[in-house]
Amino acid sequence: MEERHPDTCAVIIDQANRRIIEIRKSMLVNQITRDADRIAKSFDALHAGDLEKVSSQFAHCFGVLTSGMLKATEEGDDLRIACGELLSNSLNSIAAAAYMLRGGFVLQPGPVIRSAIESMAVALHLMQFQKDLTKHREHKFDSTRAIASAKRVFPPFGQFYGLLSKEFTHIGQLYKQFTPICEYTSSYEPLGLNLQFIMSGVWMCYVACELVFFDVVAQPRYWSEVPSDAQDQTPYCYDPSANEKSWMAEFFGIDSSGLDGAGVMHAPM
Repeated sequence: MEERHPDTCAVIIDQANRRIIEIRKSMLVNQITRDADRIAKSFDALHAGDLEKVSSQFAHCFGVLTSGMLKATEEGDDLRIACGELLSNSLNSIAAAAYMLRGGFVLQPGPVIRSAIESMAVALHLMQFQKDLTKHREHKFDSTRAIASAKRVFPPFGQFYGLLSKEFTHIGQLYKQFTPICEYTSSYEPLGLNLQFIMSGVWMCYVACELVFFDVVAQPRYWSEVPSDAQDQTPYCYDPSANEKSWMAEFFGIDSSGLDGAGVMHAPM
């Protein structure tokens, strides 16, 4: 075998289907180069427009994050620097999930998006409870505690995080079926599901960035200041306008009636 095919590491006889399966040592290299390029073309043929929508929202998010981090760094605002680090890593995770999905992987993007969402939750938690910043910096903060904090002020957070946890923290439905890495077709359900996860993730990251760096956003879309007599904190309310809900419904392709809900949080000035 080695003499005949130097790159072969195994030959499997499939008697039921009367075939021989040859496994090459270059399998992984081929998968992430040659095969991934071919699969990516099938993805683009089906969802190039969706990817452009995600990319546009991604860019808006990155713009707020970059502007906010510059200001926070100039002012020595350690709280917002820490939140910015978390949100920057969230964006990188979302980009990685999109890259994997475009290359044919449908089980792997979910856990990556879930990790990104958890980082967003920590940022939302720290904006409410600045006393936990030291624990966060010292690697003593349990990030799962932040989920409840995020759900309290950002209503869509809980539902989305719960879905990701159900499908990807444990062995969910997608794991209970054969998932070959192959070219996409329009009827392949996991592809659409993953796109929804990625679109939701980049949208949620924008909402979190807008809150953390509220003072650099010329026209906030999701948060507004609430009158208060507090001297050291400013209350903010998550309450997108009717126009924004219409945009969200179009972005996600859903009924805008499911986008109601408001939450109030107090953040350091």
